[in-house]
Amino acid sequence: MNQSLDNTDKAILNLMQDDATLPLKTLAEHINVSIATAQRRVQALIDNGVITKQVAIVDPHKVGYSLTAVVMVEMERSNNSMQHRFERLMNAQSQVMSCYEVSGDADFMLMVSAKNMKDYHQFTRNLLTYENNVRNFKSQFVMNFTKSGTKIYLD
Repeated sequence: MNQSLDNTDKAILNLMQDDATLPLKTLAEHINVSIATAQRRVQALIDNGVITKQVAIVDPHKVGYSLTAVVMVEMERSNNSMQHRFERLMNAQSQVMSCYEVSGDADFMLMVSAKNMKDYHQFTRNLLTYENNVRNFKSQFVMNFTKSGTKIYLD
Protein backbone atom coordinates (compact mmCIF):
# COMPACT_ATOMS: atom_id res chain seq x y z
CA MET A 1 0.00 0.00 0.00
CA ASN A 2 2.95 2.35 0.55
CA GLN A 3 3.35 2.95 -3.21
CA SER A 4 -0.24 4.17 -3.52
CA LEU A 5 -0.01 6.77 -0.74
CA ASP A 6 0.11 10.17 -2.37
CA ASN A 7 0.88 13.50 -0.72
CA THR A 8 -2.77 14.03 0.24
CA ASP A 9 -2.94 10.65 1.99
CA LYS A 10 0.34 11.37 3.80
CA ALA A 11 -0.91 14.80 4.90
CA ILE A 12 -4.13 13.26 6.22
CA LEU A 13 -2.19 10.60 8.11
CA ASN A 14 0.23 13.13 9.62
CA LEU A 15 -2.64 15.32 10.85
CA MET A 16 -4.74 12.43 12.15
CA GLN A 17 -1.79 10.94 14.03
CA ASP A 18 -1.54 14.21 15.94
CA ASP A 19 -5.29 14.48 16.52
CA ALA A 20 -7.71 11.86 15.21
CA THR A 21 -10.65 13.94 16.46
CA LEU A 22 -10.13 16.71 13.90
CA PRO A 23 -13.41 17.44 12.15
CA LEU A 24 -13.42 16.60 8.44
CA LYS A 25 -13.88 20.30 7.66
CA THR A 26 -10.68 21.20 9.52
CA LEU A 27 -8.80 18.29 7.98
CA ALA A 28 -9.92 19.34 4.50
CA GLU A 29 -8.93 22.98 5.10
CA HIS A 30 -5.43 22.00 6.28
CA ILE A 31 -4.73 19.95 3.17
CA ASN A 32 -6.67 22.10 0.68
CA VAL A 33 -9.24 19.55 -0.47
CA SER A 34 -13.02 19.38 -0.27
CA ILE A 35 -14.72 17.83 2.75
CA ALA A 36 -16.07 15.06 0.51
CA THR A 37 -12.54 14.27 -0.75
CA ALA A 38 -11.18 14.22 2.79
CA GLN A 39 -13.98 11.90 3.87
CA ARG A 40 -13.39 9.52 0.93
CA ARG A 41 -9.64 9.49 1.54
CA VAL A 42 -9.99 8.79 5.26
CA GLN A 43 -12.46 5.99 4.57
CA ALA A 44 -10.14 4.48 1.95
CA LEU A 45 -7.23 4.58 4.44
CA ILE A 46 -9.42 2.74 6.95
CA ASP A 47 -10.72 0.23 4.39
CA ASN A 48 -7.19 -0.54 3.17
CA GLY A 49 -5.91 -1.13 6.72
CA VAL A 50 -3.56 1.86 6.75
CA ILE A 51 -5.49 3.39 9.65
CA THR A 52 -6.00 0.48 12.04
CA LYS A 53 -7.38 2.34 15.09
CA GLN A 54 -8.35 5.77 16.29
CA VAL A 55 -7.64 6.04 20.02
CA ALA A 56 -7.12 8.41 22.92
CA ILE A 57 -3.68 8.33 24.52
CA VAL A 58 -3.95 8.43 28.31
CA ASP A 59 -1.35 9.69 30.80
CA PRO A 60 -0.76 6.55 32.92
CA HIS A 61 0.07 8.53 36.08
CA LYS A 62 -3.21 10.44 35.96
CA VAL A 63 -5.20 7.20 35.92
CA GLY A 64 -3.30 5.42 38.69
CA TYR A 65 -0.69 3.44 36.70
CA SER A 66 2.57 4.67 38.16
CA LEU A 67 4.82 1.85 36.95
CA THR A 68 5.83 1.06 33.38
CA ALA A 69 8.23 -1.77 32.64
CA VAL A 70 10.10 -2.86 29.55
CA VAL A 71 10.32 -6.64 29.86
CA MET A 72 12.64 -8.83 27.80
CA VAL A 73 11.30 -12.39 27.66
CA GLU A 74 13.30 -15.47 26.73
CA MET A 75 11.24 -18.49 25.76
CA GLU A 76 12.05 -22.01 26.96
CA ARG A 77 11.19 -23.63 23.63
CA SER A 78 11.23 -21.65 20.44
CA ASN A 79 8.74 -23.13 18.04
CA ASN A 80 5.95 -21.58 16.06
CA SER A 81 3.00 -22.90 18.06
CA MET A 82 4.51 -21.98 21.44
CA GLN A 83 5.33 -18.48 20.24
CA HIS A 84 1.82 -17.98 18.85
CA ARG A 85 0.39 -19.23 22.15
CA PHE A 86 2.50 -16.68 24.07
CA GLU A 87 1.47 -13.90 21.68
CA ARG A 88 -2.22 -14.73 22.18
CA LEU A 89 -1.72 -14.80 25.95
CA MET A 90 -0.02 -11.38 25.94
CA ASN A 91 -2.64 -9.96 23.58
CA ALA A 92 -5.34 -10.90 26.10
CA GLN A 93 -3.61 -9.07 29.00
CA SER A 94 -4.82 -5.53 29.64
CA GLN A 95 -1.55 -4.62 31.36
CA VAL A 96 0.50 -5.42 28.24
CA MET A 97 0.55 -2.26 26.15
CA SER A 98 2.86 -3.69 23.47
CA CYS A 99 4.30 -7.08 22.62
CA TYR A 100 7.07 -7.33 20.04
CA GLU A 101 8.89 -10.39 18.75
CA VAL A 102 12.54 -9.26 18.67
CA SER A 103 15.94 -10.46 17.56
CA GLY A 104 18.90 -11.02 19.88
CA ASP A 105 19.05 -12.72 23.27
CA ALA A 106 15.35 -12.23 24.03
CA ASP A 107 12.42 -13.55 22.03
CA PHE A 108 9.86 -10.90 23.02
CA MET A 109 9.85 -7.36 24.37
CA LEU A 110 6.82 -6.25 26.37
CA MET A 111 5.72 -2.82 27.52
CA VAL A 112 3.76 -3.43 30.71
CA SER A 113 1.77 -0.87 32.67
CA ALA A 114 1.03 -1.55 36.32
CA LYS A 115 -0.51 0.34 39.22
CA ASN A 116 2.47 -0.34 41.47
CA MET A 117 5.21 -2.90 42.17
CA LYS A 118 2.79 -5.29 43.89
CA ASP A 119 0.55 -5.23 40.80
CA TYR A 120 3.56 -5.83 38.52
CA HIS A 121 4.84 -8.66 40.73
CA GLN A 122 1.45 -10.36 40.47
CA PHE A 123 1.59 -10.02 36.69
CA THR A 124 5.00 -11.70 36.51
CA ARG A 125 3.99 -14.45 38.95
CA ASN A 126 0.85 -15.26 36.96
CA LEU A 127 2.12 -14.95 33.40
CA LEU A 128 5.88 -15.01 33.03
CA THR A 129 6.19 -18.61 34.16
CA TYR A 130 7.50 -21.91 32.94
CA GLU A 131 3.90 -23.01 32.34
CA ASN A 132 3.72 -20.28 29.70
CA ASN A 133 7.03 -21.40 28.13
CA VAL A 134 9.05 -18.55 29.71
CA ARG A 135 12.63 -19.51 30.56
CA ASN A 136 13.70 -16.11 31.81
CA PHE A 137 12.65 -12.47 31.82
CA LYS A 138 14.38 -9.22 32.64
CA SER A 139 12.52 -6.10 33.71
CA GLN A 140 13.65 -2.54 33.24
CA PHE A 141 11.51 0.13 34.84
CA VAL A 142 10.77 3.43 33.12
CA MET A 143 12.04 6.30 35.25
CA ASN A 144 10.78 9.11 33.02
CA PHE A 145 8.90 9.46 29.73
CA THR A 146 11.10 11.75 27.67
CA LYS A 147 9.17 10.88 24.54
CA SER A 148 6.30 8.47 24.20
CA GLY A 149 4.28 8.34 21.06
CA THR A 150 2.87 6.38 18.21
CA LYS A 151 3.33 8.78 15.29
CA ILE A 152 5.05 7.61 12.11
CA TYR A 153 5.87 10.82 10.26
CA LEU A 154 5.24 10.51 6.53
CA ASP A 155 7.03 12.84 4.13
